[in-house]
Amino acid sequence: MRFLPFPPDAGDEIIRTQCLKPDWSGREAQWLTAAAKYRRFRGNPWRVRPAGFVDADADALFALYDSRGRSGPIARIRRPAVPFKSCPMCGSLGGRSLDHALPRQRFPEFSILRENLVPACEICNSSEKGDTYRGPSRPTRFIHPYYDRWASRALWRIAFEHDLDVLRFEPVALPDLLPRRRRIVDFHVKTLLGKDWRDSVRREWSSLPGKLRRRVGSAPTSAAVRVELGVRLQDATDTYGVNSWDAGFLRGLLADPVIVEGLVDRVRALPA
Repeated sequence: MRFLPFPPDAGDEIIRTQCLKPDWSGREAQWLTAAAKYRRFRGNPWRVRPAGFVDADADALFALYDSRGRSGPIARIRRPAVPFKSCPMCGSLGGRSLDHALPRQRFPEFSILRENLVPACEICNSSEKGDTYRGPSRPTRFIHPYYDRWASRALWRIAFEHDLDVLRFEPVALPDLLPRRRRIVDFHVKTLLGKDWRDSVRREWSSLPGKLRRRVGSAPTSAAVRVELGVRLQDATDTYGVNSWDAGFLRGLLADPVIVEGLVDRVRALPA
């Protein structure tokens, strides 16, 4: 979850070059119009409609990514010269992949359009998201790394239930976001953050009391625990990014005094 600059070769040149090849010129006008609408509506799935390519035309456009997905220009989107701190879509530390912001099954015309190819981890590009590309109602959709400049700021945290004997939690948008953006972020995190993220949270939670004890002693105050969590949040932000899994976890802890008190009790209860 972060704002990214466009890939270096974004734009219409890739379409014009492809349409110089035999049997492709007849698709050029419709293809360029579709790309222009994509940019005009900033990749918003509630505004961009499929261009209407069918049969052989749709198949040819769809297959372009299969033949070029490992090429130099597309590979550089996946693996930039300066590595991402964490997945630009979900904040994980998973492997590098590419996702189609608007799925090529439905929008084959955007199969190799650079603005539609967003860096993502293998988790984002797996079955967790499935065929979902927008929510059940406007404006719910995924954050678009190339168009949503506001994604550079902190967007989410974990909300914990207060019965800590059975850890229950969910990702939520930060309450100070504008209402429309809050709905977008809520849809984004609740859709993308799945089993791997939940396992990660449980691991962090179970190991945290021991880590805190080594830093703040066996009988810490709430204030001391909050200071340590704040330091850890800054470290996570610097290392992995403001919307990384670690940052969302620590923001959730700091946002809830009841959870902080629960951590204090767990640190004090550890055996000597």
